[in-house]
Amino acid sequence: MDYVISFFVATVVCWALIPILIRYAPQLGMLDVPGERKVHSVAIPRCGGVGIATGTIIAAALLLPFNTLYQQLIIGGLIIVLFGIADDVLEINYKWKFLGQFLAVCYVVSQGIVIKFVPFMGMNEAPWYFSYTLTVLFVIGVTNAVNLSDGLDGLAAGIILLSLACIAFFAFFSGGTHIDVMAFAVIGGIVGFLRFNTHPAIIFMGDTGSQFIGFMAAFLVIVLTQNVSTAFNPALPLLILGLPILDTISVMTQRIKAGKSPFSADKRHIHHKLLVCGFTHEEAVVIIYLLQAFFLIAAFILRYATDIEVIGVFLLISSVILWAFYVASIKQWKFHSDRVGQDRRNNYFRYHGWLFAFCRRYIEFSICIYLFFLLASLAFISSPIWQNEIIYLFLALCIYKWLPLNIQDFFIRVSIYSSVMFSCYIIFEFSGFHQIIFDLMDIFFLILFVVVTLAVKVTRKSYFRLTTQDALISLLMLSSLFFVNTGFIVSVLLYLFCLGYALEYLFHRDAYQFKFLRILAIFYMLNFSIFLAVYI
Repeated sequence: MDYVISFFVATVVCWALIPILIRYAPQLGMLDVPGERKVHSVAIPRCGGVGIATGTIIAAALLLPFNTLYQQLIIGGLIIVLFGIADDVLEINYKWKFLGQFLAVCYVVSQGIVIKFVPFMGMNEAPWYFSYTLTVLFVIGVTNAVNLSDGLDGLAAGIILLSLACIAFFAFFSGGTHIDVMAFAVIGGIVGFLRFNTHPAIIFMGDTGSQFIGFMAAFLVIVLTQNVSTAFNPALPLLILGLPILDTISVMTQRIKAGKSPFSADKRHIHHKLLVCGFTHEEAVVIIYLLQAFFLIAAFILRYATDIEVIGVFLLISSVILWAFYVASIKQWKFHSDRVGQDRRNNYFRYHGWLFAFCRRYIEFSICIYLFFLLASLAFISSPIWQNEIIYLFLALCIYKWLPLNIQDFFIRVSIYSSVMFSCYIIFEFSGFHQIIFDLMDIFFLILFVVVTLAVKVTRKSYFRLTTQDALISLLMLSSLFFVNTGFIVSVLLYLFCLGYALEYLFHRDAYQFKFLRILAIFYMLNFSIFLAVYI
């Protein structure tokens, strides 16, 4: 379960740190000012990468043993972070940026993480000078590819999150226990960041974040294919990191063809082309997620295939994508440009005013019932002292009375999200009527999700809507249902998805404080904390 702990530690650290970074971004000099190539119109903090890196490094340092390759990878990541912060604050020349990347990559390579097996050479190790050179070029290339692709809210973070999820999946089922912990640490940092980076973003990751996650993804995919399981095709990184690699090669080729420097700034990236084609900000990001998903599906299918098959499929998918953009540019094709900015939500449900009150109450009381179930389970397992329970209830009332609502919201979210693991554990381990309770819980959460979806339809305010982050979560859920044969993991994802949207919907209702739910959630949090302290 180390990978689960790694994910939650990194997520919570990043969640807690980013509001502080946002507040002090002007003093730190880490603001992204609007410009010709920027799609935002106001200055936005670009220090989110510090939160991602901090969450990742703390989680990995706590859970990974010392004197391993992963600890050396953390040191390399710190070098990337230091140069990235210098770039975000001082906007240093790209040569200094390359120097930082080169130093970080050379350090990690010197510790033994290298590409030893290359396509078309079978199981024979490549000469050391070729291996080291190829590794340096590959990691620096991927690091800059991710950095260059960070042009829309949630874009680079989402792409690498999908790639890391694929790496973690391969590692989990190949016995790579340390690599999945490291991958989930980076995923946790990204998830914590995406909470604030979904369009319209209130913070960017900056060069610190984009270089850090690109650096980590590049080295983790090398470890996966070169150390964890050499049965994986050595060309698999092309598919796992397919879209950033394609985008960078395509853009640099076009720049060289136009007689410009391959590192010059322009609007030739895939996300720029999607915006030109009339797609909205959110639609462009979702399309890129889907394109990356095609590469990852191919990686899963071809993980043990021959070199020519893997490289051939990469070239085929890339050719189809580039051909589609070429045709669209020739025909000057546009997608629903006349509808951009309009509210396209279904208005039919708004004629039934009773639905709004019903949905709100159903969501609130459903979560309360869920918390009652967990409290009853805790009582069954731990046989609590009832005098202590009265004290915990009194503390819950005091916390509700004196703690600001926004701080309550944060702790309640953390409490309920973390409770998902416990609820699934209870269902799978302590129930004599396993299948019946399992089915009832699934039905309970599916109905909750349907009601939340209906609630979004009947809400007249537009501050709650489905976003690119929702598409990312949906892709991860679908991939888990398709690839993972473990009911526990699927249940955790389903419950997290439903509870996350239910809580977000409720906590955006400014007119209601949900007093009973808050007190019950705090009461559960106190009980569960004591349970962990005593029994774990």
